[in-house]
Parts: sequence; structure tokens; C-alpha cells
Amino acid sequence: MRAAYTLFLCLLYLGLMAQDPFSHEVTTSQKPWTDRAFQNSEDWFQFAIVSDRTGGHRAGVFGDALGKLNQLHPEFVMSVGDLIEGYTKDMDILDEQWEEFDSILLHLQMRFFALPGNHDISNEVMRNLWLERYGRSYYHFKYKDVLFIAMDTNDGDGVMFSEDQINYVKEALAENEDVRWTLLFMHHPIWNFSDYNGFAEIEEALVDRPYTVFAGHTHRYFKSVRQDRNYYVLATTGGGTRLRGPRVGEFDHVTWVTMTDQGPELVHLQLSGIIDGDVLSPETAPLAMALNNAARLECISLKGDSGSDRLLLRIDNTLPESYQMESSGLFSANQQDKMNQAIGKDLLFEGRFYHNHHLNPSEHTFEVQVPANSMVEIPISIDVLGDLAPEDRDDLELDWTVRFEGPQFEPAFKLTGVKKIPMSFKPNGLEATPMDIFLNEHEISLETAFEGTEIKYTLDGSEPTMEDNTYTKPFTLDETTTVKVRLFSRDGAAASRTFSKTYRKVEPMPAVSEKGLQLEPGLKYAYYEGEFSDRIPDFKPLTQQDQGIATNSSPSLIAEKNDMRKDHFAIQFEGYIRIPEDGIYTFYTYSDDGSRLYLHDTLVVDNDGSHSARRRNGYVALQKGLVPIRVDYFEDFLGETLRVGMLGPDGEPQEIPFSDLYHHAK
Repeated sequence: MRAAYTLFLCLLYLGLMAQDPFSHEVTTSQKPWTDRAFQNSEDWFQFAIVSDRTGGHRAGVFGDALGKLNQLHPEFVMSVGDLIEGYTKDMDILDEQWEEFDSILLHLQMRFFALPGNHDISNEVMRNLWLERYGRSYYHFKYKDVLFIAMDTNDGDGVMFSEDQINYVKEALAENEDVRWTLLFMHHPIWNFSDYNGFAEIEEALVDRPYTVFAGHTHRYFKSVRQDRNYYVLATTGGGTRLRGPRVGEFDHVTWVTMTDQGPELVHLQLSGIIDGDVLSPETAPLAMALNNAARLECISLKGDSGSDRLLLRIDNTLPESYQMESSGLFSANQQDKMNQAIGKDLLFEGRFYHNHHLNPSEHTFEVQVPANSMVEIPISIDVLGDLAPEDRDDLELDWTVRFEGPQFEPAFKLTGVKKIPMSFKPNGLEATPMDIFLNEHEISLETAFEGTEIKYTLDGSEPTMEDNTYTKPFTLDETTTVKVRLFSRDGAAASRTFSKTYRKVEPMPAVSEKGLQLEPGLKYAYYEGEFSDRIPDFKPLTQQDQGIATNSSPSLIAEKNDMRKDHFAIQFEGYIRIPEDGIYTFYTYSDDGSRLYLHDTLVVDNDGSHSARRRNGYVALQKGLVPIRVDYFEDFLGETLRVGMLGPDGEPQEIPFSDLYHHAK
């Protein structure tokens, strides 16, 4: 009986202790502490997120971050991918990279959740290795009634989700309708990519629940709001970055998340400090963009005749008044108003030249206020010490700071750096009409970015002097002419080197006779497979794997016919294009990877190489009628894109559907 009573007292004591773990001996009515509740809710928990380690990774940063997480003791650590450099099929290299990563991760004392980035999975060899190591590339779990979903944004060809993954996520959401919060993790901020990637379906399934999204990939931090939910793009945890600071989203960090009853609260631990979650958001993005613009520090050097050269340094504090982010659909009207209010702040520029043995600036230190929506140009005389040739002199080095001032900019909104300035006397900031061919007449425009200069030009092949033509307005050429241009200081005492461009009067390429041609829509194609050393191959020695008629420019439609091949193939398209009238035409290709466009077997657009989707232009004179066209294309890895087009009358690119092109049906 006595034992049972003792056990009862012990259980009662333990119960009281469980109800209130805080005990004290202070009996006064006033206490030496506040009456706030302890932050010890059983449902609360804290975890950390690490971001991109690779893509130009810097040794030691990721390991340092894990070491500091061991001291902070989160309950677990999430990842948003890019754990190794990857981008290879060489198993020896991949094994070495994963072994290195494992050796770093080994020191982390808490659970780590991995998901793949494009550096971790960029081909089937890497995908198979990931699955061998981790079992799955997308998954979900629950922790303290919070649903975690880890996603694979390379689960398909390019940045996208497969149909299987979309269905998996929707099913996971349906099976966990009553969780208190949902957290999604992915590598690419897929909401900023093409609409056709499946994410819209997932967002629709999320719309009636509280959730938060985390991604990486861009190596630049940004917080935005979609569907009244927070979307975070994290910066880096050792990945390639210029590290210019939180105000432009470039910093190494781990993200510290406290899961409260009201949702996740987070800060970013910059391995050397704590960064607020709103450090770069739609409201502050215009100021960050203005800092980036000002930090370019455009300059031009001019050669003097008397041992004293000139330097013009330009600082811009300009943005369009109706500044809009490219992804304006991300922001509400209220956010957009706040963004526009952030435009129009004065900028302070401070500069200091380091000592130079060959060049002595007239101003060694200076401070300039740059009003909102304006540009300031600083003229500096440079005395030349000694008789060294320009190419043998040391570059000038300018230590600079640009910042916005005021109590509202806390922490500081600034950038600093050192700019090397070679006194090369190149005509920087000079723009001339880019189209270099014409039929009858051609209007030529010249423009300089520097107000402290004036443009002198010649049309007879001679070097421009102060006595030659001063450019004030566009002029017209009616024959092949070489235009030579120099920028002079306003007093004529210093000048740039000569810029030269030849504008050619040409005859249009002739149209071909349609006699005997049986024209039908689409281009003929020949399809080849192989690894082509990052360039479009020579098609002649290759063996065709397939051929047919293409009425759509999408390479994937042809690849799908050939065992769903995603990488390492090439296609040659041939046929005809109908030109509406004689004239100069600007053609373009937009491709991932390389492409080339030929008319009459003449190369017009060269967009070759292994690269992500990009556009390249070319100019050609054509006669009205039917003109032979050929497009060569090759796919290296990760995404297949090919578009062909012309610039329309308003200068906007207009895609040419392959269904509007022709082939000769034999």
C-alpha cells in the first residue's frame, strides 16, 4: 500500500512538472521577468534549408554552413538541390563528386533531406545514379502535422514536372487535406519558367490550403507573393555568386524556419549574421535594380595630345517611371504601387583612385549626389607619368561605393567594389546603325552615351579629326561606304580611337522558278543521332535515322518518333520560304541548343553551340518570290527548342510556322 502511495505521489509530481517546467523561489508580487509566455509549444519546431552549393562552388562554404547548423541544432535540414557540379556522364567523375559531397555531409548531426537540381540530374546516367543513391527524386512526408513535398523540376525534358509527378503531388495533397500547413521544395523557381510545365495544376490543387514554396537555382534571393502565399527563391550556400550583399540578393546563407501555429516564420543566417526575410522583395526590387545600374560605372578614356588624357565616368540613377518586373503577374496592384513608390530616390556615389605609378588623376577622391531619374558624368584629367606606351601602363583602380541614404534604408542599401579602368581609348558607348547592308539608300544613325563628347565622322576612309563632320542627325548613304567615327572631348583636346563600319549596297538574292515544283506545306527533315562535340555536325558522312515532313519546328516531336530520345541528336530541315517583296530582311533563330539558318546556301543566322535557349539575328537582301531555306539544328542535353522567324514591320519578332513553309513533293 505504501509503495502504491509513493508511486502515486511520483506520478503526480511528474504530471505537475509536465504541466509547467518553470519553477522559481521568488515570492514577491513583482517579478524580475516579464509575464510573456514561454515559446515552448509542443507543435512548434525549427528546421533549416541549405541552398545551391554548386554552379561554380567555392570550397569550404557548404561545410562551414553545416558546421554552424550543428551548433544551432535544427530538428532537420532541407535542401533545394545542386549538391554536385555534375553535367557529365563520366561515372568516375560523378563518383568522385558524390564521394566529396558525402564526406562533407557526414559531419551534419541531424537528418538531411535531399532533392535534385539540374547539376545533380542533367542526363539519364546522372538520374540513374541519383535513384541508386536516394531511391526517389520526388517524395513527401509529414512532421508535426505539416506536409513537406520535395519535388524534381528536371523530371522531364527541360524544366518541368512529368505527368506522373503531377499526379503524385495532387494525390499527396488529397490524402493530407487537414494538415495545418504545406511546404513545397524544388530546385527551379518553376513559376518563372514556361507556363507549360505542370505547376499550374499543382497551384490549383493548393489554392484552398495554407502553403509556402521554396526554390533555388538563380543564386539570387527573391521573395514574392502568388495566390496570397509566400514564394522564396533562396540565394547560395557556396554556389557561384558575386556576393555583393543581401540588398541585391547575393549572399551565402542557410534559411532558419520556425514552424508556428500561424505558419512558417523565417530568417536567413548569413554565416556571419541574420538577414530578414523581406530583404529583397517586390517593394525593394526597384532600388536593387537602380544599385545594379549605377554599379556598372560606364566610362570612356580619351587620348590627349599634350601628355594629359581624359576620363569620363558616368553614374546612372535612372529607371522607367512605370517600372514593371518581367514577371509582373507575380505581384498584386498594392505591391506594384509600393514598387513604383520606391523609384525616385537620390543616390550617393563615392570614389577613390588607388595610387598608380604611370597615371595621375586630377581628382583622387570625390563624392557625387546623383538625383533621382538622372545621370551624372564626372570628367577627370589624367596626367601621364613617363613615356610608356598605353598598353604598358598599369590600369587605374577605382574603389567605389553607391548607396541610397536615409533612415528608411536600414540595413544599408549599398554596393561597393573596385573597378579596373584601362586607358585603352576605345570608343565605348558609341552605337551605330547595326544593319550593314542596303538596296538603294540607307539611313545611318550614330549615338554616344557620353554627354561630354561629340561625334566626328568621315565617309572617305580617312581618320576623323576635329575639322571633319560633326554628327547632329542621321545621314543617308546611296553606295557602299566605310563610315569612320571618333569621339572627341568638347574642347577637342582628347579623342578616342577610331570606330569603323562598312555599309554595303547589295543586290537581292534572286527567287527561284516555281516551274516544275510541286509545293506542299512543311519542310523536309533528316534526323541523325550522335554526340557532336558541342557543335552542329557535318551531316554528309552521317547516317540518317529518320526522315519526313515537319509542319512544326519542335525538335521533340521528331525525337519522340525515335524512341523518345531526349539528348544528342541533330536535324536538318530543307525547303522554301515565300518572300512577299524585294527588301532587306532580318531573320532569327531561337534555339536550345545550336542552330544555323541558310538562304540559298548562304549562312544568314549563326546560333551554333551548346547553350540554353537564346536568339540570334542575321540580315539578308531578298527578291520577291520563292527562296530556298535550310535550318540545321542539334540537341546536346536538357531541353529542345527551335523557332525560326523574322522581325516584323514594327521591329517585333514574328515566328514563322513551318506549316507556312514549303517543300517539293516528289
